[in-house]
Amino acid sequence: MIFKMDEEAYFRSMAKSITAGAITKTVAQKMLEDIKRNIRMGTYQYDLVNVTLESLEKDYINYVRNLKQLRTWKKRVEQINTLKQFFDNKELINYTSKDIDDYKSFRMQTVKPATVNRELSTLRHLFNLAKRWKKFFGDNPVSVSGLLREDNLRKRVLSLNEEARLLECSAQHLKPIIMTALYTGLRKSEILSLVWENVDFNNNIIIIPSFNNKSKKEKTVPLSSILRKLLLELKLKNSSVSEYVFLDDKGNNIKSIKTAFGNACRRADIKELVFHDLRHTVGTRMLESGVGIVEISEILGHSSIELTRKRYLHPNQSLRDAVEKLANFNKDRSQNRSHEINEGLKN
Repeated sequence: MIFKMDEEAYFRSMAKSITAGAITKTVAQKMLEDIKRNIRMGTYQYDLVNVTLESLEKDYINYVRNLKQLRTWKKRVEQINTLKQFFDNKELINYTSKDIDDYKSFRMQTVKPATVNRELSTLRHLFNLAKRWKKFFGDNPVSVSGLLREDNLRKRVLSLNEEARLLECSAQHLKPIIMTALYTGLRKSEILSLVWENVDFNNNIIIIPSFNNKSKKEKTVPLSSILRKLLLELKLKNSSVSEYVFLDDKGNNIKSIKTAFGNACRRADIKELVFHDLRHTVGTRMLESGVGIVEISEILGHSSIELTRKRYLHPNQSLRDAVEKLANFNKDRSQNRSHEINEGLKN
């Protein structure tokens, strides 16, 4: 491959092909300098015909699944399929920032900004890899266009009444999964992939391996007495059947609860609730119970305390509390002054 040559060898090779005609050395040198400048500026047009999303898809998915071992590789497949439908086999060298803007406008008609950004992040990653693989040169059009502003953090919290109804209306295999979520704050993927080897009853902790944690770090979550009892009962029932903790009626590892959870919510007449809201419920309940933000962040496995602050500490309420404290301070001070004046008059 010509790209394996060093830069000067590449330039010399290009100069030979250019000077094959009847031109002078001075002209050839000037053309060579023009090529160097265009390459460095990212404006040189290489022979990159037919490099499209379709042609790179297999290599890209192989990279994120096998080399990077991303848990989200299946989601990347879905995102690329969505992107392909819009860009229709367009060659990478022909993408512009306006194309990306048009994609945003099109997708925003049906999905939220966060969804569009996840799709564009995948496209941006693909462009960066194509550049590394010498299949694309120049500016990444997604980076030029930028991502959308997101302001759609969910704040749905399950009430105690809703919790009782949800558990009552849940299928038998779903109940322990919901209870585990409400007593640990674990993500759905962490719960469904939980194996008995990572449930330590001696130390009363659940261990989430780094490869199954979003932050790529191993984390431990304490077992409450209620959840410990529930899991011990499950172990007596399931441990001889499978290494996985949560099984369906046929003894198979549960891989999806989308339908079961949706049916339970419908039967319980609970609106606009997704499974991930249970995790937000845990964080909110701990905060309202007086648990410190540092401990909440560690239990939920957030990448930083700032992320926990952003999601669970509401600035408006904090500001109101601050103003009330100021008002109380001024009120107390005013009362003290009035008392001092009255005492002075008496004397």
